[in-house]
Amino acid sequence: MDKKHKLQSEVILPTKDMKFSRHPLYGKFSILLLAVIIISLLPHYAKIYHSPELVPASFIVHGILYLGWFILFVAQTNLVASGNISIHKKLGYMSLVIFVLMLISGISMLIGIMESYDTNWEDWYLRSRTNLIWGVFHTLICFVIFYLLGFLFRKQLHVHKRFMLMASLSMISASVTRVAFLPFIPIDGTLITLLSTYVLLLTPMIMDRVMFKSIHPVFKWSVPIYIITQIVCIGILPNTEIGRALAFPL
Repeated sequence: MDKKHKLQSEVILPTKDMKFSRHPLYGKFSILLLAVIIISLLPHYAKIYHSPELVPASFIVHGILYLGWFILFVAQTNLVASGNISIHKKLGYMSLVIFVLMLISGISMLIGIMESYDTNWEDWYLRSRTNLIWGVFHTLICFVIFYLLGFLFRKQLHVHKRFMLMASLSMISASVTRVAFLPFIPIDGTLITLLSTYVLLLTPMIMDRVMFKSIHPVFKWSVPIYIITQIVCIGILPNTEIGRALAFPL
């Protein structure tokens, strides 16, 4: 066999992970995530209409960037599904800009929440604010890690799209938390946040299992790590003295 035919045979040889890259994924799922984000933002953006003077500009900017990320994620996943790979790659550079801006905005918002502590807060409100701080912190760390891994593995499509999905899913809990702890919600806020996040995390794993008869390694290690660290951050630390002290050191 000459070099040309040998090279061709090597290219088409099946690999262990080839089955995970045969189908476009997450087009409809990305739309579901966008709907969750919009619904979770609505109660807070209603404040802009009723009491615009109480809503800082930084909050509005962060919300626009947050929503922009999920709109871009919907566009990217559906571009892949329709075969528009060249446009998908070009829009990928836009995600770098949104990533940097969201990181700056997220850190700024986190510091702002930490500086807002008031000794007159009621216990339920103190707990909700502490939960929000740890939730935002956990979200920032996970979002950065998953996005950078997605960018690093951008040429391995089956890995890239799952890391980008995990980056998007990592922000869901922080959004849900803002609604879960509203005073008129009759169910425990932490429970709502954790359960809704787990349902969304398990969905792509189930999709892998149904479509490919196997769960991708990205999900096998990233989902358990995410869940464990999330439980610590929003299920345990906000209920401890040290957790509250670390949440409001400023």
